[in-house]
Amino acid sequence: MKKTLFPIAILGCLIALTWHLITMRPEPEARKVTRKVPFVEIIEARKTSIRSSIRTHGTIRPRTLTTLIAEVPGIIKEVAPFEDLPSNKANFRAGGFFREGDSLLKIEDLDLRTIEAEARANLRRAQLQLIQERELAKQAKVEWGDRDWRLASDLVKRVPQILKAEAETTAAQARLDQATQDLNRSRVRAPFEGRILRTMADVGQQVGAGASAALAEVYAIDSAEIDLALSPSGLGFLGFSDGFTQDNGPRVAVNVLNAEGKVMHQGWLDRSEGVVDPKTRLTNLVARVNHCLANPFAEPPIQAPLTLGQFVHLRMLGSEVKVFLIPESAFRTQNTLLIVDDENKLRTREVSVVHRANKEVWVRNGLKDGEKVCTTPMEIISEGMDVRVVGDEAEDSNETKP
Repeated sequence: MKKTLFPIAILGCLIALTWHLITMRPEPEARKVTRKVPFVEIIEARKTSIRSSIRTHGTIRPRTLTTLIAEVPGIIKEVAPFEDLPSNKANFRAGGFFREGDSLLKIEDLDLRTIEAEARANLRRAQLQLIQERELAKQAKVEWGDRDWRLASDLVKRVPQILKAEAETTAAQARLDQATQDLNRSRVRAPFEGRILRTMADVGQQVGAGASAALAEVYAIDSAEIDLALSPSGLGFLGFSDGFTQDNGPRVAVNVLNAEGKVMHQGWLDRSEGVVDPKTRLTNLVARVNHCLANPFAEPPIQAPLTLGQFVHLRMLGSEVKVFLIPESAFRTQNTLLIVDDENKLRTREVSVVHRANKEVWVRNGLKDGEKVCTTPMEIISEGMDVRVVGDEAEDSNETKP
């Protein structure tokens, strides 16, 4: 009996002690939870007028590229430079320069001089025949006597003979002119101021008369073109429209930049090729830059000349647009940013973005002048959450000072 009551008594004592400890515990003091309002940085949205600008790249090529052709057959006798023409600055080698009218090469002209001499002799014979026929016509009129000369036939008046002699003289003169021109063409002259890209003939080679008449591939050095490509949205941003000319459309300026981003040469967007690349979906364009290729005859000398095939960086300047310039950090998505309203609450806003460059976003619509745009990146936000603007707390503390 005692062995049974003893454990029960101990268990009862433990329960009583536990209950006593529970009832004697102190009540915890309630803590007041203070909600922390995050600080954010803002900028005020201001619409400004700025010239549209796009950075891109392109490849240099000549504006005028042609192949020189020998207009008369023969064997090449000599190529520039010529010892007997010290004033002739041409050099008939790949990379050589020449001025307009410079002599580039000579073709053996013995046959051509012979043809010219024969043509000149034929002209003299035709002229002699014409003079004789006119004198015979005068003599026929004298022999007609007192009779009415108007009654004489054209054959008696020697009209057909004179017309024939005149036609033969004209034909002989044309053949002489042709022979003289062919003789002059034996000396091939430069059609413009330019440079030789590659030669296709040299001294001792037969040109024409069954052989190839191609002499050299040359290009003009007064102007260059740049092949580039832009998206349709980029073209619209610059204000360029296909089919516009420089007279009825805006001119898009093109600046060629060096490695430091400084302007080396200036030009303009000349035209669109009217072709969209099926791989990139970009529109092929052509820009034009004058006086940018190497030219030893230029005064003053060309600074930082460009080279054919060179890859260059470009800055294109189009029409002026009115936009808000917003930092890239203010955007949560491609076209969504945060606005701080008059009650210092965050609001999500979708805007119309037209361009992004240099960590700045050009916003056309969706903002108003003076609105506060939050530029502080925030991981978690809720619509209408309270924020404090950096700088406002300093003003509040200054106002509370006695």
